[in-house]
Amino acid sequence: MSKLLIFLCLFLFTVPLFAQDIKVARLSCGYRNNPIGIDFVSPDLSWKLQSSKHNVMQSAYQLLVSGSLTNLNKNIGDVWDTKKVSSGQSIQIQYKGAKLLSARTYYWKVRVWDNLGNESAWSNAAFWQMGLLSGEDWKGAKWIAFEKLADSNLDILPTDGKKDKYNANNILPMFRKNFSVSKAIKKATAFISGLGHFEMTLNGEKVGDDFLAPGWSKYDKEALYVTYDITSQLTKGNNAIGVMLGNGFYHIPPVKGRYRKLKVSYGYPKMICRVLVEYSDGTSANIISNQSWKTALSPVTFSSIYGGEDYNANLEQKGWNLNGFDDQSWKSALLVDGPKLNAQKEEAVKVFKNFSAQSIKSLPNGEWVYDMGQNSSAIIELKVRGKKGDTVRITPAELIKADGSVTQKNVGGPSYFTYVIKGEGIETWRPKFFYTGFR
Repeated sequence: MSKLLIFLCLFLFTVPLFAQDIKVARLSCGYRNNPIGIDFVSPDLSWKLQSSKHNVMQSAYQLLVSGSLTNLNKNIGDVWDTKKVSSGQSIQIQYKGAKLLSARTYYWKVRVWDNLGNESAWSNAAFWQMGLLSGEDWKGAKWIAFEKLADSNLDILPTDGKKDKYNANNILPMFRKNFSVSKAIKKATAFISGLGHFEMTLNGEKVGDDFLAPGWSKYDKEALYVTYDITSQLTKGNNAIGVMLGNGFYHIPPVKGRYRKLKVSYGYPKMICRVLVEYSDGTSANIISNQSWKTALSPVTFSSIYGGEDYNANLEQKGWNLNGFDDQSWKSALLVDGPKLNAQKEEAVKVFKNFSAQSIKSLPNGEWVYDMGQNSSAIIELKVRGKKGDTVRITPAELIKADGSVTQKNVGGPSYFTYVIKGEGIETWRPKFFYTGFR
């Protein structure tokens, strides 16, 4: 009798342990992990089934979506509760709950049943944050620029057979805006687009880890915006937003001595931004781009997606993107028109690897050749010490000539970087708005 009792006890303890052998993991929304700034009104939800057993398949699932993590932790799907659905489908489950609202964050989790009759525990919580679903959701944010290109100079044809009309006007602006945070912050989100490319800073620190944002588009039809969670970069009290713009494919300036390839110009660089600050007390505030923003020329003196990038360190304005900077000499931003805005759905371009030259050679003509040993889509990082006003010129290339010098014959040129030294010890510089293929 005692042996039978012991056996029964062991059997009872084994059942829940076996049930936990099935697990739900790797939740994704639109095939992305905890995405923010999505503009799908009915996003697709997916997950993975994990088990150490063989031939385990999902037979049913239940999915909960809530407007708060507190409710989700209580197993309350106040936005969507599928109840138990008999289905083996675990990818592209189309959301069919309550209407999703712009900028709102939604939390979700899943549990499943398998073909052996076991029920999993609830998965860990995942989330997604909505983007801005309509023009009204930008809360009055305007496209702003340093200067507007005359309509007669717009050229949206890749080639037109005409000779270039060269001009020296290659305006690369920067913008700044001071604002104050007076209460405890729950969450802060930035929605921003800059054409052709932008780099945003908050209190002097870069926002995000992307490069060449936003993605390319047909700029007379649409522009893409990017969403950032900036909660950790905000401070209570005074803050400052800084934005620098580059040309990208939006404006390819006709400048003598620089490779152009395409004749395209949709206008001079411009930007639009909405920063949403949600406070712990349930209230919120918006900082939007308008004429109250100040603008000036940046140290980037040339930017072309094919021709390269030039930077004059002597034009830097120390602290320009910090609170307390004196911007009285800056002018008010100019209001301009802009295309329809859609959320960027593609993964961002990022710097994934750093590598150094495999060989360095000095040539008789005074040039130095740095051979990285492999072709790659990349940018340079320059560390240099020199006299104020001296210029360093770097020419990227895929091939070398018989004399050891580089050639751009196979890729088109001239395309190069220049850096004008400010003469303050070791100076480090990376281009912000240009990349190229080189060895």
